Amino acid sequence: MPLPRSFCWTRFGIEAGQSVEQILARKEQERIANAGLFFWGIGNAIGPSVLELLKQTDAPEALFSPIRSLPRSEDAMPASVVAWTEAQTVSGEEYQLPERSLITSRFDPLRSRARHYALVCHSETPLAVGVLSEQIRFGELRNLLTSRPVGASQVTAVVHMDLAVHSGKSLSYNVAFRTKLSPPYFLILRKPTPLVHPDDRRGWGDIVGRAWNLKREVPAPRQ
Repeated sequence: MPLPRSFCWTRFGIEAGQSVEQILARKEQERIANAGLFFWGIGNAIGPSVLELLKQTDAPEALFSPIRSLPRSEDAMPASVVAWTEAQTVSGEEYQLPERSLITSRFDPLRSRARHYALVCHSETPLAVGVLSEQIRFGELRNLLTSRPVGASQVTAVVHMDLAVHSGKSLSYNVAFRTKLSPPYFLILRKPTPLVHPDDRRGWGDIVGRAWNLKREVPAPRQ
């Protein structure tokens, strides 16, 4: 399947102390539990860019590529891990997160933040890191809203491909998997709740259950 001209692109790797394999296994179980729906946490506030993408296509996609750089120490060994338990749409409407979903991130109590973000994704096929035929040429990417080149630190961006650009020996990224973006497409997350660190010894159901029990029992970290 050819690449869309405009899409949401995110690079993934070790996050919140979990390996790529652990993250994808958890998201796959979430996808199955929610009939194809899952939420992919990101750190970028790309709501306006997502709205612009929706003006250009009625079938927006998210494309996922493995990150090329080594993981940062705070991603591999975070000070704390939280679950984000409240959400709202770009328009400010409250959104009820399904209780079979879990969106986590690293959290530094000394430099706490009140918000995180998530892509609302839907896939009819299992999530797995594969080697698809498509490749993304980094030098051809432009931010959809500004038409500026995508920065190296932009882990997630809404982009269009400028095929007129001569990318030369620009880096290429494999597309590991791709999904549809599903209404409401993008969420602003609030109320981080401390989470016992997920690991291989506990099942996804236990992790989700504990996260939502903590939401009911324990106050959120002070902002």
